[in-house]
Amino acid sequence: MLFHIIVGFILPWILGAYLVTNQTKLFITFYPVGVAISILLNEIGFNYFWRMDIVFQESSLTGISYDLGLNPILGCLFICVIHYKKLPFLITFLVFPLVTTFGEYILVCLEKIVYRNEWNIIWTGVSYLFAYSIFYVYYKLVCKFILLN
Repeated sequence: MLFHIIVGFILPWILGAYLVTNQTKLFITFYPVGVAISILLNEIGFNYFWRMDIVFQESSLTGISYDLGLNPILGCLFICVIHYKKLPFLITFLVFPLVTTFGEYILVCLEKIVYRNEWNIIWTGVSYLFAYSIFYVYYKLVCKFILLN
């Protein structure tokens, strides 16, 4: 479990601390959405499609370090890159899910995550595309109705 706490929570929060101090408005706006998206997808996933090398009786506890760390912080970084146009949207929209999927592939190879019920790395990529799509739609709504500068 220590591995998952370090990789899923502590290391991402190093970047998260940077985002909180330098992109406070974006972080406060998008971090809660990232947590919600992560919890939604992981609840479905841990119950039906994958499991970690460590499993708690309550499946929602298994991925909590990722739900509060890696996934929402990467989502906030995704929005920061789009908002400040550091990369064109299409490249950003392809790179983030690919890199996130590759990171999970490494965890699968290390046997830290085990797929079941015919889940595979392709479906993982699709789920990350879905998650980043939700982030982007929310970003557009925020820009339209809240006037994010």
